[in-house]
Amino acid sequence: MEKKKVKVLINGAEYTLVTAEEPEYVQRVAVKVDKTLAEISAGNPRLSTAMLSMLTSINLADALIRLEDSADNLRKQISDYSKSEIQLSTQISEKTARIEELEQKVHDLQIELAKSSARNGY
Repeated sequence: MEKKKVKVLINGAEYTLVTAEEPEYVQRVAVKVDKTLAEISAGNPRLSTAMLSMLTSINLADALIRLEDSADNLRKQISDYSKSEIQLSTQISEKTARIEELEQKVHDLQIELAKSSARNGY
């Protein structure tokens, strides 16, 4: 994939990023970083740029880990649902086969009853 240079603005400073990502995506990332940094800065106006950057990194890493944990939980739920679906499908197949057996038995009994009735003159 071809690398592109994308200019972004974070905390009033312009950065040129070299990336294979689409510029719109890179801008979204930069806006998220800038917004998080601004929120932290508003609550702690005396922080140095280094401390502000570190707290922003920690907050974004925390959000990332929480989302990864949530994604793992969803993957586990999907796996559990898939296993349940397989079990239910098996049960449905077994019940369907049993219904077919019983329907055949009813049919055979109806034929036997009809023959018996014919022999007995009913």
